[in-house]
Amino acid sequence: MTQDVRYGLKLLVKHPTFTIAAVLTLALGIGATSAIFSVMNAAMLRPLPFPDPDRVVFILETNAEGGQRPPTAATLLDWKGQSQTLEEVGAVAGLNTFTLSGQRVLYGAVDIDTLRLLGVSPLLGRWYQPDDVIVGETAQPIVLSYGLWQSRFGGDPNVLGRTMPDWTAGWGEVVIGVMPPGFWVAPFMAQADAWHAIDSRRIPPMSRRPTLGRVAPGVTFEQAEEELTSLMRGFNEGAPDIGNWSVTLEPFHETLSQGYSNVLYTLMGAVGFVLLIACANVVNLQLSRAVSRETEMATRAALGASRLRLVRQLLVESVLLAVAGGMLGLLVAFAGIRIFVALAPNFYGPAEEITVDATVLLFALGVSVTVGILFGLFPALRASRPDLHRPLKESSRGSAGGGRQRIRRVLVTAEVALALVLLVGAGLMVNSYVRLLGAETGIAPDDILTMEINLNGLDRYRVIHNLASDYEVFPETDLLYAGILERLAALPGVESVGMTSALPPAFGQGRPFRIVGDTREETPSGLYHGINADYFDTLKIPLVRGRAFTELDTGGAPAVAIVNQAAVREYFEGTDPLGQIIQYDLTGGNPAAPEQDRPREIIGVVEDNRVVPQQDPIPTIYVPYRQHLTRYAGSGPALLHVTKHFAIRSSSSSDTSGLAAALREAVDAVDPVVAIAEIAPMRDRMSQAAQNQGFLMRLLGSFAVLGIFLAGMGIYGVIAYSVAQRGHEFGIRAALGAGRADLLRLVLREGMFVTGIGIVLGLLATFALTRVLASQLPLFEIAPMDPMTIAAVALVLVAVALVACYVPGRRASAQSPLSALRAE
Repeated sequence: MTQDVRYGLKLLVKHPTFTIAAVLTLALGIGATSAIFSVMNAAMLRPLPFPDPDRVVFILETNAEGGQRPPTAATLLDWKGQSQTLEEVGAVAGLNTFTLSGQRVLYGAVDIDTLRLLGVSPLLGRWYQPDDVIVGETAQPIVLSYGLWQSRFGGDPNVLGRTMPDWTAGWGEVVIGVMPPGFWVAPFMAQADAWHAIDSRRIPPMSRRPTLGRVAPGVTFEQAEEELTSLMRGFNEGAPDIGNWSVTLEPFHETLSQGYSNVLYTLMGAVGFVLLIACANVVNLQLSRAVSRETEMATRAALGASRLRLVRQLLVESVLLAVAGGMLGLLVAFAGIRIFVALAPNFYGPAEEITVDATVLLFALGVSVTVGILFGLFPALRASRPDLHRPLKESSRGSAGGGRQRIRRVLVTAEVALALVLLVGAGLMVNSYVRLLGAETGIAPDDILTMEINLNGLDRYRVIHNLASDYEVFPETDLLYAGILERLAALPGVESVGMTSALPPAFGQGRPFRIVGDTREETPSGLYHGINADYFDTLKIPLVRGRAFTELDTGGAPAVAIVNQAAVREYFEGTDPLGQIIQYDLTGGNPAAPEQDRPREIIGVVEDNRVVPQQDPIPTIYVPYRQHLTRYAGSGPALLHVTKHFAIRSSSSSDTSGLAAALREAVDAVDPVVAIAEIAPMRDRMSQAAQNQGFLMRLLGSFAVLGIFLAGMGIYGVIAYSVAQRGHEFGIRAALGAGRADLLRLVLREGMFVTGIGIVLGLLATFALTRVLASQLPLFEIAPMDPMTIAAVALVLVAVALVACYVPGRRASAQSPLSALRAE
């Protein structure tokens, strides 16, 4: 074997053109495949960074109709006290923001028992204890992320116990711990700058949050599900339909992987096609080189080499080529990872974990060896049966060797078919993306800049928590918003300013409400938006009936509301919504809390706007922001006043960059410690709904271009080889009167025949994969077998094939009759 390797390396060095072409081709295929596998490895395959991660589960309540919901806080507390099958259980509140020295800082909020559940300890200090989580005290503890500890405090080991006078966060001011590097509870929380704990005993008992648990050793999931279901039903005895609900445990790793599987499987399929095309090209190269080695193979056979010996030698050469391609492919993989992260920065939160580690190296090596064996086997078997007579006969005539040439054409046909499938997928995504960007949303986004302000962490505006389930909004909040609105409206070039608690494409908070006098059994619900009087004019949302809000709709005025047409269709069908009285349930699910919201009269109806273009309009209730409540029995409604979004409509001639600077100055003039989280054109915000499609479109498009390039090179190689072998034939045709155009058409006809068969086979494959495409690709208003897209893709392939055939065709058309006479 060592001798075979030495001889193989010698041959590869001796034929640099063949070696370089084959290695580069394989590097592109193996590198692209390894890059996507590295993403899959980080997001789906690598074990979670917790001890015994297979015992960490995601807990849901499910019913026979497929409904799913997280458990209530009351149920979670009872599980903590009584479950024998769970070691720990805790809730995940999510990723939120607060303001630190005028800057936007992210913090992750998790249950107080989460660290013990995950089996993770702080790098420095300690995690929260129950007595720490008492909101309303003057000095609150905080646990820093490793990144914030390094960037803000320079990794100072004496940071524990430090109080920051410039840190005005209501959640915490005294550092009690620092988390280890790379810590996250869920990937989307990996960017948290600090961590805050919530105590399930101090939140509304009927509120629901995503819940994690750690199954006790020796306990099966089925046993835990049975026990938790029994406890859940006992805790909620008497609740409507509780007997139809049961508890389901999902491995936490599997739950997280579900968010990435469709996209990554699609991309892995795409790079698999690219790898197949690359391998087909290398097989063609090996078949071409086999012609020049027929004499060598025949001589070695005559000297006693067995066929198995020859096959082994040729396979060793093929594997050496593939391994060299794989080594170079690792550089392609590194570049591919950078491109992936740049195109999809938020696809996987801890993007630094997407790297070429030992698992990816083993994958690349395994792919290289497998490719070398599988796609080197066929050329090796053919070349290992030498025939001394055939080389002499074919060289005397200059023919291409009919059998070998047919095989090469079949391989190129397969390349074209695979490239067409790739290109159809990319074309569908491009078409869908364009349609999504141009979708009607009911909002006029041009000439609007948007701005977000978050007050979380600012003492004088904060939402404070005085009782177990009671929140209060400070009155200074209204004064702040009024001052900002006044300053923004006075800026030069500004036509109007709208303010809302949730600006599309964000959903906002959904809340149940009741229609006074209505006897329906189901509870209506709708999105809840607190807006100013100019919001509808700024976004150009037409008023259909009634009146809009005015500056007179303040806290002391009668409570009013405006609904959209979706709410009318859903809840007021057959009745006049104007004059109807509604009352929102803002109790946070706490039956002991007093009724919070005043009855509101519906005074107007506005046209729908789509939060997400792919979805139908959602019933929405708008209320004047000055009529918000100052006391809440749940944190959700109170948070409506922590974050506000502004839409600033300017004249079309205004300087956008100059206006953005003016917005910051206007906010600073009201209060310089208020941080502006983001300033962006409304058009860009609306296009966020298409971000996932845009990301997938760009990656699929990149792989499709790579596939077309490789397929084009395959077509060129086959036609160029054919022309070189048929020089004698072209000379005779020229001697018999064939013109240059005739010879060119002859070559083009051969190339287009191969391409045409490949296109037909590719269309059949695409048709067979229609269901897969429909389920994996998030298409918008376009069918998987869209005829316009398929026609455009076919034309692109035909154009590439024409270019690939034209160069060798020109060479064939230049053959002179003298060449045929010399050959004779």
